[in-house]
Amino acid sequence: MRIWTIISANSKGFTKAEILESYCTYGKYLKHYVKNTNSLLQQKLGEGRSFLFEGAQGVGLDIDHGTYPFVTSSNTVASGLATGAGVPPKLVNTVLGVVKAYTTRVGHGPFPTELHDEVGEHLQTQGHEFGATTGRKRRCGWLDLVWLKYVVWLNGVDSLALTKLDVLSNLDRIKIAVGYKLNGTEIKAPLTRLNDWENLVPVYEEYEGWKENLEHITHFEDLPKACQKFLKKIETFAGVPISLLSLGPERSANIVLKKILEG
Repeated sequence: MRIWTIISANSKGFTKAEILESYCTYGKYLKHYVKNTNSLLQQKLGEGRSFLFEGAQGVGLDIDHGTYPFVTSSNTVASGLATGAGVPPKLVNTVLGVVKAYTTRVGHGPFPTELHDEVGEHLQTQGHEFGATTGRKRRCGWLDLVWLKYVVWLNGVDSLALTKLDVLSNLDRIKIAVGYKLNGTEIKAPLTRLNDWENLVPVYEEYEGWKENLEHITHFEDLPKACQKFLKKIETFAGVPISLLSLGPERSANIVLKKILEG
C-alpha cells in the first residue's frame, strides 16, 4: 500500500489542522500493521517457527565496521539483526552472505578495484548497475577477495550466494584482487586509516574468461571450465562454500549447490 501526498506548484503550504487530519487518516490505515514485533517473534519462535531476515545495504556501509565516514547510519552486519529485530544472537542458525561476481559501490568512498575503462562500462551496462532509489550509476570493479574474506569472518558467514555471474560472460580475461600493496608493502587485510586507502594498489590474479551464455545452465558441471575455476578460487580464498549461483535476472536462472533452508 502506498499513500501519496500531492502538493501543487501553487501550493501555499498546509495548516496544522490539515496536516493533523491527513496523518490521522494515515494512522487509520497503518494501525493494523503496528505490533510489538519483539513479543510476536518470541511467540512464533516458541512455536517452532523459522524466520528469514534480510540485511540492508553492504557491509562496507556499516557505521562501526565500514569505510567511515562513507557509511550509513546503522549496523548492516549480521549481528545487527539482534539489536534491530530484537532476536537473541544465539538463535541465529545460518548466515548467508550475498555477493556479486564483481564489486560495486554507490557514491563516494574507498574502492581499490574500481575500473574506469571499457570493462567497467561492460559491468555497469550488462549488470544494470544503477541505484534502485536514486538511479545513480554504481561504480564497478573487479571482485575484491580481501574485502570478501573480511566480510565472511566479521559476519560469521556459513555460505555464499553469488549473483550476476552471467555479467562476466564475454570478457577475455577476468581479474580477482587477492591482496593489496601500500607503498610497496603487501597488505592482506582491509585498512583502518581512511587516508591509506588512496595509496592502495590491488594485487590481482588473472583468469581466462568465457563466452557462453550461462542463463539456462542448471548444473555446476555444465558451466564453462574457466567459470568453474573462477568459482573455486572464491570458495578457497573466502573459506566458505558457494551454496547458490545466480545466472541471470529470471527467477529460474540459478543453480542450488547446497540446500540452505529446510522445508
